[in-house]
Amino acid sequence: MSDPVQSGAPSVPLPDAVTPPPGNPRFPLFEGMRAIAALAILVSHVTAVTGYNFTGTFGRYTSRMTIGVALFFVISGFLLYRPFVAARFDLAPPIRIRDYLRRRALRVVPAYWLALTVLAATVGLVGVFSSSWWTYYFFLQNYNNATVLGGIGPAWSLCVEVSFYLALPMWVLLGARISRGRPPGYGVRIEAAGLLAIALVSLSARTISYARAGVPTVVDTTLLGNADWFTYGMGLALVSVAATRGGAPARVAAAVSARPWLPWGVAAILYWILSTQLGIPAPFGGPATSLQFLEEHIFFPVIGLLLLLPAVFAPRRRSVVRAILGNRVLAWLGLISYGIFLWHDPLLVQWIQPHFVTYRHGAVATGVFTVAASVLVAAASYYVVERPFLRLKDRRPRARAGPVMAAERPEAATGG
Repeated sequence: MSDPVQSGAPSVPLPDAVTPPPGNPRFPLFEGMRAIAALAILVSHVTAVTGYNFTGTFGRYTSRMTIGVALFFVISGFLLYRPFVAARFDLAPPIRIRDYLRRRALRVVPAYWLALTVLAATVGLVGVFSSSWWTYYFFLQNYNNATVLGGIGPAWSLCVEVSFYLALPMWVLLGARISRGRPPGYGVRIEAAGLLAIALVSLSARTISYARAGVPTVVDTTLLGNADWFTYGMGLALVSVAATRGGAPARVAAAVSARPWLPWGVAAILYWILSTQLGIPAPFGGPATSLQFLEEHIFFPVIGLLLLLPAVFAPRRRSVVRAILGNRVLAWLGLISYGIFLWHDPLLVQWIQPHFVTYRHGAVATGVFTVAASVLVAAASYYVVERPFLRLKDRRPRARAGPVMAAERPEAATGG
């Protein structure tokens, strides 16, 4: 059985950063989603430091742009888990754990170490050149409230990502052991139940810790309190692979393919509810209640999942979604989005904010300069550092790019 692909889909060489493991399909619209996630995080920081979240016309909406973190986690859950699931369904070659870990290390470590060192030596970063240097260089800053926002502040979420990278192979091995010798349908149901259990444990730990402390705790910046966000992407990966066998997953794929705009419409409504109807205070605008804290945490990945559905099941269907996510500029920004994530906050806080906030140029000018500076440096990081290392991800040269995933018709969704 083969993975569902668009008939006659062109094989276009992919940039090194986005090539999937050999034998796995690519999802071309995901680069646009990465760009949206990175820019959302950037906007959330600009509007926070300029005070726009409290005074601006759209402040209620920009204050929730922290959703970019959840979107990154859902994307990672899908893209990293799907090749393992596909291999279990005999839709792709098996992935060796050492190859997976090498790919992850080459993806995140060189660019991060470069940004951390250069930024600490130029604009200045708290704690990096101190006796606690190892905390930042080895992705451990998120385990202590005293260091969580040191170094590159937003990198606490990168530390959570790295924790997920290390935990995922253990989950894969456990799933393979449980489903060994059993029908594929049984394995899907067991994995779905396991992912639900992980999500509930994570959500419970986060909610209980916040209720007891009245403020966010270290649980909220570690994998324990964020694992549920990854399970949304992992569940989508499971549905994506299971769709090749028909049944309910194939019907979901066909429904999304027929109306790719519908998930985005629902996501927009949910974002409006989250931003305007729940009374959740903006970051640094006062404490949220335990219920509000829970509501935001649940809304974020649900919206992220809805945004991803067309990118998974209708990547080549002509639609507004494809026109946005397939835009060349947005796709290129997605290619360098890791650098945008790493560099934007220190540049904003240490260099741009003192000049443009002090002289009352406002959030728009601050945002424009932050985007321009971040994109410039991120592009240099990608072409000079990231791309050369990423070429080492696969030891054997790839003959051609993986097929484009496109379950755009019911027969494609069922592998017909």
